[in-house]
Amino acid sequence: MPGVEPIKIGWLGSALDGPGGGYDKIHRLAFDEALAHGLLDRPVEFVLHPENGLPQGSAKNATDGFRHLVDEGCIGVAGAYSSDNAITVGPLANELHVPLISWCGTERLQGEYCFRLGNGDCGGDAALVVAWLKRNGHTRVAVLSEISPNGEEYFRFFRQECRRRGISIAAVETVSQSPDHLATNLDSLRQVKPDALVYMGYGMLAAKGLLREALDQLGWDPPRIMGTSFMFYLMGFEKFEGWVGIDQFDPSNPLTAAFHDRFVARYDENPPLWPNAIPVLAYDTARVLVEGLSRAPILSGPGLKAGLESIRFMPSTTGGRQTHIACSPYEHGMFRGDWLLYGRVENGKLEFEGLFEAWED
Repeated sequence: MPGVEPIKIGWLGSALDGPGGGYDKIHRLAFDEALAHGLLDRPVEFVLHPENGLPQGSAKNATDGFRHLVDEGCIGVAGAYSSDNAITVGPLANELHVPLISWCGTERLQGEYCFRLGNGDCGGDAALVVAWLKRNGHTRVAVLSEISPNGEEYFRFFRQECRRRGISIAAVETVSQSPDHLATNLDSLRQVKPDALVYMGYGMLAAKGLLREALDQLGWDPPRIMGTSFMFYLMGFEKFEGWVGIDQFDPSNPLTAAFHDRFVARYDENPPLWPNAIPVLAYDTARVLVEGLSRAPILSGPGLKAGLESIRFMPSTTGGRQTHIACSPYEHGMFRGDWLLYGRVENGKLEFEGLFEAWED
């Protein structure tokens, strides 16, 4: 389109793998499909920034990265994917009037320019974990509670849900994200002879293989469940052997299979580390940006905000087949329906464990 300046969209965060990487390919697939279908009438330029935010980097890196993308002319940014970075960057998005779409699970991402396509939900994870415990007859549980922004929020909701559903918390061990003696902590939990083990944390204990090593060291193989830290199975399914967790990948969702087939047809390879939830979440993030741009009354930060807030019943590739995406002013958590579900790692493979089931007392 000669003489037409492209719309600039920013990507901020550690979930990116750089220009030409698997996730960049996913984003470009969604935008190219939108151009082909006439949803966008001008080109789009991606501006990528690696962030290097918390917990390994710094909060300043995250905010500096967001400012850089805005200075480059981006009218919308997807990123600050983890809760700690979202909490840090969110106020800046509100100040600069540039929408931020984050995957965080915290309820502390707030404001007119903060939007959430959650890669989990601290309150929702807790509710589903307790529902699974109750359904499987595990009424006396031990909890490994992690000191982290997500860990504290998870446990607050978890205690509420346990009280509501009649689950007894027999023991709690509170640990850092890098505990010195994790096997000792787990052994203290084992000694109360719980029905099941629950891990409430960000997930690095599992992603680094520390949970697997400590359980193997103890020879302890209890029924066990974690929140959406489970989706760190990206770091290796073997590290999550025997765990049930909150997931967002439903192989029966017809949009999921269709996305996979189109990706393979275009790139002659599978999406990154397929099958797992993160590629479909990345695809839906790009699709949401497309919808917001196509509905925007003006191509600016405030215009994109208005476009995003007009989305209703947009079919979702993430989650179960009844999941959809919607938004409105002051209601910026965008997933609806069965967007959180259960997965299990068994014999080194990801298996679908089922959807949330309604209950009444």
